[in-house]
Amino acid sequence: MTSSQSVTRLPDEKESFSVDASEGLEQASAPSNAARAYNEIKQRILDNVYPVGATGSVQELADALGISRTPIRDALIRLEEERLVALSPRHGFRVLPISAAEMIEIYQIVGALELLAIELLIGRRLEPQVFTPLEAAVTAMEAALDSGDRDAWAQSDARFHQLIIALSGSTRLAQTVRQFLDQTRRVRDLTLHLRPAPEQSTKSHRALLTAIVAGDAPAARELHHAQRQRSGTELAHILQKLNIRHL
Repeated sequence: MTSSQSVTRLPDEKESFSVDASEGLEQASAPSNAARAYNEIKQRILDNVYPVGATGSVQELADALGISRTPIRDALIRLEEERLVALSPRHGFRVLPISAAEMIEIYQIVGALELLAIELLIGRRLEPQVFTPLEAAVTAMEAALDSGDRDAWAQSDARFHQLIIALSGSTRLAQTVRQFLDQTRRVRDLTLHLRPAPEQSTKSHRALLTAIVAGDAPAARELHHAQRQRSGTELAHILQKLNIRHL
């Protein structure tokens, strides 16, 4: 999405983020409602239902989700910490763009964290059957490439990387990577059909899986680094060619 695209506005109600006494009786249910509000609002942002630049109020979200304002505010505070929205005490929230430069940085960070995950995964010396879901993800990528289904390919690619992180055994690492990966959804959706057919990427994923299963850490590191370098170069080229500064 370019910075020149018109902004979609949600109803512009004035709303304060302070907690009022009338909501005190709802505090007991706030944690589960806050989690639901967080997940639903975030999903709408990532799915571009609330696109970059969209604004709205706490009350509008409360009405849309059927959740009281306190959990909504808690959810928005979390989303602000993840740099997906900006909050204003009397103007509600605004969906934030991510600059192209920031996106390149995010890809670099994710690549480094995935490398750590691969090293942790290999170090765990897991039984061969544990890698079956990874095998299934790569096989699905190959099938999607053959059929020309880029969306299915992207879903299987995301699944592969999610599994790498999960199998590292580090909960904190998984939480950190998930936050960054959520921010890459926009650029993935934007550039998915602008990139060359992912033939080399698919081969690299197959080779990386082979190295992981074999416990060959040096080969896995080299393969992962080379793939991330290729992806980063492709991304930078597309963003520069289209003069995209914000997503």
